[in-house]
Amino acid sequence: MDLPSPTSLDDLRADGALIQADIDATWASAMGVVTGVEFTGDTARVHRRVGTRDLPATEVARIVDGRWEWIQQYELDIPELHAPQVASDGLISAARTLNGNVPVLLAPFADGTRVLAVGFRPEPGPIRSTLTLGLGGLDPRLDARRALLSFAAARGLGVRSDERGFGFSDGTTVTFDGDLPVDVSGGMSLNDVRADAHFFAAEHQLLLAGAFPDLSIRLDIGRSRALLGDRVEVTGLVIATVTGDTWTWAWADPNLPPTPAANLRRFGVDNGIIDLVRPRLALDRARRLGLVDAAKPVLGMWTHAFAPLNAETTGVVLLDAPVLHLPGPDAPTTRAAVEATLQAPLDPALDPDRARASYAQRRGVTVERPDTQPDHGPE
Repeated sequence: MDLPSPTSLDDLRADGALIQADIDATWASAMGVVTGVEFTGDTARVHRRVGTRDLPATEVARIVDGRWEWIQQYELDIPELHAPQVASDGLISAARTLNGNVPVLLAPFADGTRVLAVGFRPEPGPIRSTLTLGLGGLDPRLDARRALLSFAAARGLGVRSDERGFGFSDGTTVTFDGDLPVDVSGGMSLNDVRADAHFFAAEHQLLLAGAFPDLSIRLDIGRSRALLGDRVEVTGLVIATVTGDTWTWAWADPNLPPTPAANLRRFGVDNGIIDLVRPRLALDRARRLGLVDAAKPVLGMWTHAFAPLNAETTGVVLLDAPVLHLPGPDAPTTRAAVEATLQAPLDPALDPDRARASYAQRRGVTVERPDTQPDHGPE
């Protein structure tokens, strides 16, 4: 499948998006925090917290009074490449695509800012993690299918596609939900994670409702602690925030401190689950995908609640404490609780056998299949 020539700035951005995300991951690891840039002749001196590093560099544009003016000349029939423009992140992405996707840095000069393409070309990363990171961070306004075609061309991969996704010649597949990439093959799927969590999480919620029928919750976000009902202190880990119709993962929310909730992103990268790596989602989608329960087995916390953080934002909180742990399999209340839990509705997208088997293993009980219940005959 051939990649059409770009006809817009967004095409250029899409063409470089996945390769750039791969390069940026290595750049962040190798360079750390950049505190300043100087440009002399054909060299960029990059100042970092851990020292300086000189890299070959080419000036591709200048920014003067907020206006981007190209120094390089391009034959592509894209208006933004042939006239001054208001400087933007989109132009930086396009400049990277036009210069082999290398990092682009900004260096001050007397009348403005120099835009520099620097010679940093690391070895490509593993295909699955590269795709997961890149697609997770892809601007939703860009064409993900075009980005995948460009990635295949850059990596020398054959590709086939249909409405459900892309298959690459190395065996990797990317599954789509409509126009949204959601899964890179090779790890656990989101539905597998949800099935494994479903009933065990449901019983924990039943326990919470019974122990705290009129639950109130106060958070100490800095300590990852919560006070339930003004009397019981528990671990309280914010995993996401909801503002309006937007779900933001805690690791992507600049208003929250770093916490173990970042392990959700790592798990997503490791397993190719793009919705755990995508910083923000529509709230309706997050609900439909059952992301609250999906987070529980990853973090080992099985009870959740919602707590207001301010007038506009609600925190999605996982809770843990001995008082929230289920009684053992031999407790007198366990059999009735298990039977009640198994009535919890299961999303048709989930494998019921997997869900029941996982619940039985985690709970330490025997759970019979629905079609193997004993026949007691007519009443």
